[in-house]
Amino acid sequence: MLPGTKRCELRQHIITVLCYLLRYPFALLNLLGRPFRGRAWRHPRSIVVIKPCCLGDLVMTTPLLEVIRHAYPDASIVYVAGTWSKVIPEHHPAVDTVIDCGTVGIPGRYSFSDYRKLTRTLRVHHFDLAFVLDRSPMLTLLPWLSGIPRRVGPDSLGRGFSLTDRVPVSSSPAHLQHQAEVYLDLARAIGLPIAAPRMRFEPTAQERQSVSRPSRLRVALFTGGGSNPGMDLTAKRWPLDRYQELARKLIHELGAQVLLIGGPGDVPLNQQLQDALGAQGDAVINLTGKTTLGELAAQLEQCALFIGNDSSPMHLAAAVNIPVIAIFGPTSPQEYGPYPLDDPRHIAIWRHPTGQPCFFLGKMQACDHCTCMQSVTVDDVWQAVLQLIPSHQTEIR
Repeated sequence: MLPGTKRCELRQHIITVLCYLLRYPFALLNLLGRPFRGRAWRHPRSIVVIKPCCLGDLVMTTPLLEVIRHAYPDASIVYVAGTWSKVIPEHHPAVDTVIDCGTVGIPGRYSFSDYRKLTRTLRVHHFDLAFVLDRSPMLTLLPWLSGIPRRVGPDSLGRGFSLTDRVPVSSSPAHLQHQAEVYLDLARAIGLPIAAPRMRFEPTAQERQSVSRPSRLRVALFTGGGSNPGMDLTAKRWPLDRYQELARKLIHELGAQVLLIGGPGDVPLNQQLQDALGAQGDAVINLTGKTTLGELAAQLEQCALFIGNDSSPMHLAAAVNIPVIAIFGPTSPQEYGPYPLDDPRHIAIWRHPTGQPCFFLGKMQACDHCTCMQSVTVDDVWQAVLQLIPSHQTEIR
């Protein structure tokens, strides 16, 4: 049985949807008009992709964007994303326009007025095809209420009832797919060709010009992660003292320059690490909180390697096509690892004691041990470093 708060939230959503449907009966209009929209189904001229949050999740949608653009080269592609995460589609060449949906899609952060305004905005565009990349019934309803004839999205636990093309998604931790593959399954379901998909983020020319080429091996470290609007999961962080030991080995044994990265919330953490290292000269560069995401991507392009927790910077590093060592704990690399999973330049380290993730399908399960991050040793990560960057290859190519 649902807790009282959850029951109230569910009741409120149901009432909101029913009231809205009574006022705007576009679902009925869709059904009546469907026989006359066959051309739009086969040759859409205007496509919308809906995925409000969060940064890492949006990076994992970029392989799908490549597929959509390849399949429909002349169509207009519009991406609906939140204020927090719209920077991702803004840096993808397949996207023509980005609609900022504010906080719509983040539970408890938006009002009925916000939802109605977004629906009206979508309706004005007269889209032919919608890809809804979220399992929320409130989001899958958006294109239905906006009069979009074809609506493709994942269907988990029946939450995709308003879609025309409902693509099954497993809700079992024993049968997890990578999130990028979940999104690509939507393309497969409607017969779009897929070849060698990869994540992609393109810094602007100005962002790239702001970065100087390093004179020696540069390795990016990300010690934070786990913080997004509506969710805080700092259990995904590897212990800071182990990052300290790893950084010392990178500096003294490989002669590497360590680049500390992160957002404003990561400043205290990385300052603590920098102070503990006490490195002289330019052995440690701390850019935490000093870059935009686009500038960070340009910085990562100049790195030989990224090492960090399961996070949006980890996915960003893979999206700018550099080698990645990702440290996992409550989440599973099978679902959230650096993509593509078969890329030999990416290594995901996971030592979960039960072999089952505590966090899957966007929810954290109860955990009695919480030892998964501590189970990853410095030597585990160091061996991965030597595998990707042998000790004799420390010069910049």
